[in-house]
This record gives sequence, C-alpha cells and structure tokens, in this order.
Amino acid sequence: MNSLRLNILYKGLLTFANYIIGFVTFPYITRVLGPANFGLVNFAQNTVDYFLLFATMGIATIGTREIAAVRNNQTEISKQFSSILGTNLFFTIICLIIYFGCIFIVPKFHQHIELFLIGSAKIIFTVFTVEWLFTGLENFRYITFRSLAIRTIYVIAVFVFVKSPSDYILYFALTIFTVVVNSIINFTYSRKFIKVIWKNLKDLRFVKHSLRLGVYAIMTSMYITFNVMYLGLVCGDVQVGYYSTAVKLYFIAVSLFSAFTSVMLPRMSAVNANNDSDAANKYLRKSFQLVFLVAFPIIILAIIFAPQIIDIMSGKGYIDSVLPMRILMPALLLVWLSQVIAFQGFIPLKKDKYLFYSAFIGGGLAITLNIIMTGKLQAIGSAIVLLTCEFVVTSFYIIIARRKKLFLLPSLKMIGLSVIRAIPYIVIGLGSVLLLNGLMAFIIAAILSGIYFIFTWRRSLS
Repeated sequence: MNSLRLNILYKGLLTFANYIIGFVTFPYITRVLGPANFGLVNFAQNTVDYFLLFATMGIATIGTREIAAVRNNQTEISKQFSSILGTNLFFTIICLIIYFGCIFIVPKFHQHIELFLIGSAKIIFTVFTVEWLFTGLENFRYITFRSLAIRTIYVIAVFVFVKSPSDYILYFALTIFTVVVNSIINFTYSRKFIKVIWKNLKDLRFVKHSLRLGVYAIMTSMYITFNVMYLGLVCGDVQVGYYSTAVKLYFIAVSLFSAFTSVMLPRMSAVNANNDSDAANKYLRKSFQLVFLVAFPIIILAIIFAPQIIDIMSGKGYIDSVLPMRILMPALLLVWLSQVIAFQGFIPLKKDKYLFYSAFIGGGLAITLNIIMTGKLQAIGSAIVLLTCEFVVTSFYIIIARRKKLFLLPSLKMIGLSVIRAIPYIVIGLGSVLLLNGLMAFIIAAILSGIYFIFTWRRSLS
C-alpha cells in the first residue's frame, strides 16, 4: 500500500507540475500568438494527435497491462516488450504512409505543410517513448523526474525564443521536440530493464487487442481530437483558438485524474489476476468517492467564474470562449466516471469489447452532431458535441457494468451525500460574485472553497 501511495504521490507531483507549467505558458502563448495563430497551431497539433491514434492503437494500455502481469520475470518482460514494440512499429508505418499522403493532398494541410512535416516527428518518435514499460513496472519516480526536467527546459525555451505571432512554427517545433527528447532518453534507459528480442518484433499477436483498444481511442477522439480538426476545417483557425482556450481547463482536469487512473491500472491488473474481488471493489469505491469529491467544486467554480478564468488564461480577446467553457465543464464528472469504470474495471478484467462498443456509439454520435452543429454554432457546437457524447458513453458504461454485475458502482447514498456536500461551493461562488468584483471574487471564492475542501476531505473518503 505504501508503494501505491508513493506512486500516486509521484504521479500527482508530475500532474501538478504540468498544471502549473500549463498555466504559466498558456496565457503567454495565447497573447503572443493571438487567436488565429494559436488556433492554427492547435489545429496542426490535434491533427497530428489524431493520426497518432492510428499509430499507437491502444499500445499504451496493452503495454501497461501486459508488462504489469509479468514484471517479476525478466525474460518475459523482454519478450512482451519486443512483441508490443513490433506491433506499434507495424501500425506506425501504415499511419505514416497515410499521413504523408494527406499532407500533400488535402489543401488545408498542404497550405501549412511545414507544420505537418515537423509534426511527423511526433508520430515517428512516439514509438520509442515506451512510457508503458515504466508504467507497467510502476517506475513512476523515473517518469516524474525525467518529465519535470524536460518540461522545465521546454518552458524556458518558450519564453526565450517565442516573441511574436510569426514564431508560431518555432513554438510548434519546441512542443514536438519534447517528444523527441523524451523518446531518446526513454529508449536508452529502457535497456536497463529489457533486451530487444528481434524475432519477437515480428510477433503480431497483440494486433487484435490493439485494434479493439485503438478503435476505441479513435472513435472516442471523434469528440475530443477530431472535434478540433473538424472545427478548423469548417469554421477556421480563430474558432479553433476560442474552443482550444475553452477546453484548456477541462483537459488539465482530465489529465489530473488520468494520472490517478494510470497509477491504478497496473495495480488493478495485478489484483484481478489474483482474483481478489474484495480488494478490487475497495479500490473502486475509493476512486468513485474521489471523483465526486474533486469534480463538483471544479465544475461549479469553473462555470461561475468562467469569464475571470478565461481573462486570466488568455485575455480580453478570448471572450467568445466563456460560453463553450461553461458548456464543457459538466463533462468533467462524466469523463472521470468513465475513466474509473474503463481503466479500473473493464481493462483489468480484459473486457475490452465494451470499450469497443462504446467507441462506435460515441464516435458515430460525434460525427453526426459535428455535421449538424459545428458549422452553425462553431466553437459552441463543438462544446455541445463533447458534452453530449461523454454523457452517452458514460451512461453506456454504467448500464453494462450493472447488467453484467462486473464490479460495484457508486451507490445512491454516495451520490446523494456528494451532491449535498457540493452545495456550499455554489453558495461560496455565487456569494463572492454578488459581494465582490472580478478577479477578487474569484480569489476569495477559491480560498474559501479550498478551506471547505480540506475540511470535507477525510470525511468524504472515510
């Protein structure tokens, strides 16, 4: 249990640091680049990330799960590592062929070909990042300190070299460069734990599992990554800038909880491998409690103080990001619940097929809603698409888990108590807005909410 707490501490430290780094660089970049160039960079970044989904095809999840299952056997670790790496290389080569074809054929891509050529480095080098090896081995200390060092250098470089709107290509290149450096360091360090077995590189037995989880990631991205790419194609770079600003806090909060689920995945995989259902349900109950405890204050305060948050993050030029942000924030509770059910329930139990089914439901709905809404409602439409899809997918997860009786879900009592405990956040937020003005109202509300959160922390997780 101590190692689990230490792992959560390391991952929490990394996530908190990334959170701070994001809030240090984001206001600077949005102001320096402006809505149009900031939107263009995000369009390119999300397009590259969308293709990257085809290259990785669920490898991170499979790698973590399979390495965790054999982490006490050095020979098996090398065999599994080589097979998973080979599968990743297989999908990456196919993806690169399609990617380079698109950037020379699609006019919007070819117009900014320099960005997309730079972005190809991310697809190529991600193969060798092998972060899943260290996660499966629960080597979170290494992950944390390596990431912090590289991110610190990145922040310094951004402030030193990115000075005007014309530096958007340089900014994008610096972002991609972090992936390249991470990959080189990781693959070099991985040789301490594994030996690449060349004949196993041709062993593609993980392709079927990768396809399932990969399709899940690709279809899920229809209302996350693809949203931004479609918005850019239909409505232009400025609307992407507004939407990317609105979704920034949402994605930071999502990554905050993803850090927790990434720590729990190898532990839950080991627990389920030993058929210890009591321990599995205990971890799940604590995770659900944590979701309700943390999600409600973030959602409530973000909705109330969206104008102040947008102003702090990006400035007056992004006022059109306020409504999309308010629409997006309730999706936070839904996506956190989905993460617990998927990464602590379905995946450790090897029930990948339910992720596969949910992917088609959510992805199909996203495509339909994007076509109907985004052209007319622009950034607001993209926000509605994400919220709606998260609601449908989370509902599907809950229905399946209840019908199949795979594990315990949150009780009505837990949900009811969480709602009651969230009421003071509404009082604090609205009271601050009525009694104070602007930034001061936000600061006072944040301080009072923090005090109340600490007061309820132990009682809520008892």
